Amino acid sequence: MYTRIPTAAPEKIIQNGKPVFGTFLTSPKKLDICDIKHPFTISIMPGFLANLRIRANLTYVFSTEKYLGIIDLLDSKYFNFSETVIFDKDTKKKYAYREFSLFRRFIPKNLENGLCVTFRKHRHLKISWNKGKKQTVVNMNMAGDKVRPDISGELVMNLADDKKAEVFTVRPALIQRRCAASYTYAAPVHGEIKNKTENTDLPASEKKCSAIFNMRRAYYKLRTHEESASATGYTDDKRISFRISETNYDSSVADKYNENVLFVDNEVTPLPPVKITHPFGINGKWVIQDTENMVDLYFEPETDNRRLNSILVLRADYHTIFGTFEGDLRTKDGEIIHLKGFPGIIQKQYLRM
Repeated sequence: MYTRIPTAAPEKIIQNGKPVFGTFLTSPKKLDICDIKHPFTISIMPGFLANLRIRANLTYVFSTEKYLGIIDLLDSKYFNFSETVIFDKDTKKKYAYREFSLFRRFIPKNLENGLCVTFRKHRHLKISWNKGKKQTVVNMNMAGDKVRPDISGELVMNLADDKKAEVFTVRPALIQRRCAASYTYAAPVHGEIKNKTENTDLPASEKKCSAIFNMRRAYYKLRTHEESASATGYTDDKRISFRISETNYDSSVADKYNENVLFVDNEVTPLPPVKITHPFGINGKWVIQDTENMVDLYFEPETDNRRLNSILVLRADYHTIFGTFEGDLRTKDGEIIHLKGFPGIIQKQYLRM
């Protein structure tokens, strides 16, 4: 069976101008990959120009009794974008809230104590994390319109040692001169979400609600393709969370270096590389499988939220698809996790810069 044994993380991702590749059960203090020497073949390229190819992403997926949601942040140094999409499990309706801004840094490098804040007055979003207090907090206050309700809420991830599961990965970004570093963790959630338009207040209990957090920095290609599957929730009294992705800048040695992971309560299972396909179209059944018999999932879409932006040479085409997973996942100890009707999200992304 496939194995990838995590170790303790180095103090710095980049040492002597080179990335330290691996899978780690702890994280460094900073998610910083700017000190790579000559990441591109043009060795005379100034460092600040090479660093413009680094982008940061933060994805936060949460599942409560009523809502399945995703917060997606992109920081590209000279522009940033945020989108919050909330899916009502009962009514099957989705609500998307977006913000675009220029020339404002968005996602910090500090993994010990950090803060992301959007600045639009009527659609306020704040994500903060503090390892000392052992929590990650999401505050949102989204003004609606004719088709979207007013939404507010606070969700607190409990990062106590016996609650949180985490993994940190550094992998080649296609070639070994460059890298992609990501920090992923899952934990139970408590708090509340309010639908102010309908005057409903829905509490989130740690026994039934959970979230998965992913932050990444990478040297992206000028044209980026990525498909990812994320889900978090409870089955058979166990908290199950996973994040699986396939990109066009994956390492040529993906068996050794990738960011795919399964969390069962606070146990971590690194997963092998996978193939994510949709042979019946984007809105048909998706297939997610590996060659190691650890991932065998099917995804049934329920609704697709598409985001299409085109500004000069920039083009972004994102699909955020809500639905349910069925199939099996195998842990590092050989335990088979059966999923049926398990709510989750698939994202299909194309970005040209």
